[in-house]
Amino acid sequence: MENIRYKILLIEDDKLDQMAFMRMVKDKELPYDCTLAGSVSEARDMLGREEFDIVIADYSLGDGTAFDIVNLVKNTSIIFVTGAGDEQIAVKAWKAGAYDYLIKDLEKNYLKTFPITIENAIKHKRTERKLRLLSQAILSTADSVYITDLEGKIIFVNRAFCKTYGYSKEEIIGKDSNILCVGKEHIVNTSSVFGIPGSNRQVGFYHRRKDNDIFPVSFSRSIIKDANGKKIAVVGVARDISEHMQVANKLRAVSLNLERQTQSKNGPADG
Repeated sequence: MENIRYKILLIEDDKLDQMAFMRMVKDKELPYDCTLAGSVSEARDMLGREEFDIVIADYSLGDGTAFDIVNLVKNTSIIFVTGAGDEQIAVKAWKAGAYDYLIKDLEKNYLKTFPITIENAIKHKRTERKLRLLSQAILSTADSVYITDLEGKIIFVNRAFCKTYGYSKEEIIGKDSNILCVGKEHIVNTSSVFGIPGSNRQVGFYHRRKDNDIFPVSFSRSIIKDANGKKIAVVGVARDISEHMQVANKLRAVSLNLERQTQSKNGPADG
């Protein structure tokens, strides 16, 4: 298994606390590559030169506070540390984007919490990045994606959905997804639902736009489950296949026409 090391920036103006942190890293043989900064200005210079996995900042620094660091580390988790337990500062820190807020104690027991806090902070940031990438992928895909709760109420749509169906997000969020579907009794001369080989998509479905225009779609539907396997939502992915159907119908008409011409030239079959 690959050994992963984390780049840690510790912003701390107390030399004893710096030494205590470095001793803890050494004694526990933690996989940290640590850089020390004794002030906001030093930290600003270091953050301008390189990236870190975690920033640990003492709240009170000689030339400012940990809040002066927050805007410099938008893409990195930051952990506040303070010598006094102030709930207002803690709440302000979380609102500013800090991952956690630790309180120093005279026995330095707070150091024991660092390894798990750092590990959780890194996992949290990685999850955020994955979710951000996934969200951008869903928002940017050409297919219409919508998510409903288990009662069928729409809770998310992407840009392609709004363009295809004609609804704004404000108009469609909270609506029952059944308003998109068209019952078979409303469809004339349609093929039955069938699957596409090698895909979980099915065609033969028809959906309705905001202006009541009815159009054919290929459609897939999946259940979303949480980490415990509990069903929490349903995602639907639809693709407008109107043009595909038009081309298929033209090809079918040409094929039938050629077949009739061939039969006409060959005459009736001998009995």
